[in-house]
Amino acid sequence: MKRRIENSMEDLISVIVPIYRVEKYIEQCVDSIRKQTYKNLEIILVDDGSDDRCPQICDMYARQDRRVKVIHQPNGGTNSARKAGMRIATGKYIGYVDGDDWIEEEMYEKMHKYIVENECAIVESGVIDSWNEKYVKRFPCISEGKYVEKDFEKYVEPNFIYTGTFYQNGLFPYLVTKLFRKGSIEHFQISNDDSCNIMDDVLCTYPAIEAAKSIYVTHECFYHYRVREDSTKRIARTNMMEMARENYKNWVGRFRDRSAREQMRFMILYLLFSKEPWVFDDSRKDTYLTIYGEIKRQAKLVLYGAGVVGITLRHYIVNMAEGNLVLWVDKNFRKLGESLPVTSPESILVCDFDYVIIGVLQYTAVESIKKDLETMGVQKDKIIWLGQKYLETPELLLENILEYEEK
Repeated sequence: MKRRIENSMEDLISVIVPIYRVEKYIEQCVDSIRKQTYKNLEIILVDDGSDDRCPQICDMYARQDRRVKVIHQPNGGTNSARKAGMRIATGKYIGYVDGDDWIEEEMYEKMHKYIVENECAIVESGVIDSWNEKYVKRFPCISEGKYVEKDFEKYVEPNFIYTGTFYQNGLFPYLVTKLFRKGSIEHFQISNDDSCNIMDDVLCTYPAIEAAKSIYVTHECFYHYRVREDSTKRIARTNMMEMARENYKNWVGRFRDRSAREQMRFMILYLLFSKEPWVFDDSRKDTYLTIYGEIKRQAKLVLYGAGVVGITLRHYIVNMAEGNLVLWVDKNFRKLGESLPVTSPESILVCDFDYVIIGVLQYTAVESIKKDLETMGVQKDKIIWLGQKYLETPELLLENILEYEEK
């Protein structure tokens, strides 16, 4: 086994890096790749029409390091940039890093070791959410280990997209936490539609995993995802339902197995939960926020949470539903207040309100927020999260939301 690892150290790993308007972060990103303990890398920087200094910085790296290749192209989005990188990649294995993130020095050495030792097509690892000096590690829900053929079919295939627990994937949808044998990902990357950036990773990673039936899972965390308040992921969207209706057949059609197609239905449902919660409401009623238990439009609301979900909910309550939002709070209000009208949770104590809506979907975070609110003196019956019946039986919403499946 040791000899196999030593011999395989000559394997070339192509690392594809889409770059667009990340001038502040690009050097930390690229330097973290160049400093990898695994040296046999092909580093492909794809300047996706960036209008800052990124193109010049990319060219500088190409002059400094013969492993760096640069592509300059008109702006086409992250998926377009990744495709461009894939087309010139010559490595046996493919890795991805986004231009505003960075990686631990041993990431590719360790992942390459796992993929070779276990003779797998894909390696999955954890992720480190990073902002300022704060770090939070997240791990795949599927246990560490090798899953091939029968083990894959038994332990991975039934729940790699949706575990059956609310808002929980068995494996991450992210490309960046994985190392792929090139043949396992190339087709899915090249055939991915550039027009649907919200599902870019999902429609590459999960079909590739299903087709390969060969993955090694580690809970080690190598990849730093930079939490940015100016990220496009934090922009409220209004076209998710339309996108889901138009693309549903294509999205589920990328999977062979019925179980995977069923799991994708839940993936789409939870995408709507987080990005377009108003699609569950009936505009003819004097209530809204159906998935939160139906609330009178006149009710005075405090919104807790200024992440992706919170931003979306605020947009809906204030701009679309003409609801009565009296306060928006978040624990990280000092940092967020620079770009968002968010204040301290303690402000709730001097505010007249009917309910506090928790605009967060991660269960552990929600439980922590509930505990903090109750400790502050907020009545338990005034703290509202998603309706229990929808947490326990999301199928109640599926018939209406995805009824077009049978048409």
